[in-house]
Amino acid sequence: MSEQLNHAEIMQFMDDMCASWVKELQLQLENVGDKSATFTWHAGDAICREVMDGNKIVSGQATMAVADTASFLTICALNNQLMNCTTVDMSTNFMRPLFAGAITVNMTALTLGRKLVTMRAEFVQN
Repeated sequence: MSEQLNHAEIMQFMDDMCASWVKELQLQLENVGDKSATFTWHAGDAICREVMDGNKIVSGQATMAVADTASFLTICALNNQLMNCTTVDMSTNFMRPLFAGAITVNMTALTLGRKLVTMRAEFVQN
C-alpha cells in the first residue's frame, strides 16, 4: 500500500479539480479516519442571507456545495489518490439553519465500493 496522503496533498485536489468559486467556500480538512473525514467550514457573509431578526443564515446552495466538495475530498483521502468521480444523487434534510461562522462538517463513507461510494454529511454549528 502506498504512503498516506497528507492534508495539504488532499486539499490540493480541490485547487486542481474544483471551480474557482468552490475554493472560496473556505473548507479545510482537519482529520481523516478509516471511513470518515472531518472538515472545518468558515461560512462567511457572502454566502449568507439576513433573516427578519437580523441573524444571517447560510444558504442551502452553499451547504450542498460544501457537502459535495467534502465528499469528493473524503473519497480521495480514503482511496489515497485522486479519484475522478461524479455525484449521482444528493438528498438533504435541513434540521435547522446554520449561521455565519465556523461549522464542523463530518463526512462518513456508508459504503465504499470500487464503483460507487455512499457518503453522509453532518454539519455541526460550533
